[in-house]
Amino acid sequence: MANWCSNTVEFIGEHCQFEYLEVLFTAIAAKEKKEGKGQLPAFVNEKDTGYLFDTRWEDGILYYETKWSPNFGVMKQIAEHFSIGFIHRYAEPGNMVYGEATYKDSVFTDVFLASEDYELCGYDEESDTYSFEGNTYESNEEILEILLERKKAIKALQDLNNE
Repeated sequence: MANWCSNTVEFIGEHCQFEYLEVLFTAIAAKEKKEGKGQLPAFVNEKDTGYLFDTRWEDGILYYETKWSPNFGVMKQIAEHFSIGFIHRYAEPGNMVYGEATYKDSVFTDVFLASEDYELCGYDEESDTYSFEGNTYESNEEILEILLERKKAIKALQDLNNE
């Protein structure tokens, strides 16, 4: 049985395209419900994996699940089809998969946590809490978000230095 990767995608571009996206993802969700299996848009290359499960479109944001890992190839094909970009947040805690990918002007960037980042989080079994930099947390989600934001800031500085 696959571990499920949670995906949240915010599309960037002309708002007139968002109406088409809403129609597309609403249809995908309905087809999945009817057929009981993951779906891909018809224009996506069928050789790609990365089927969308539990798809929903809410307030201009796409939410869905994939097996094991994010489906960047599928999202890139959708973005190219509609001439838009995206910000793709993903998490699969069981396999230490956590990050944010962006696609804008045909440039793909993925900033993610590595296993050594996860090692920075302490866990206390007795209190069922996590610790990080002297603070206590009920879950590790906030810690992972702090670490990801730091990595994104470092990447942005590196990009500025390379210009």
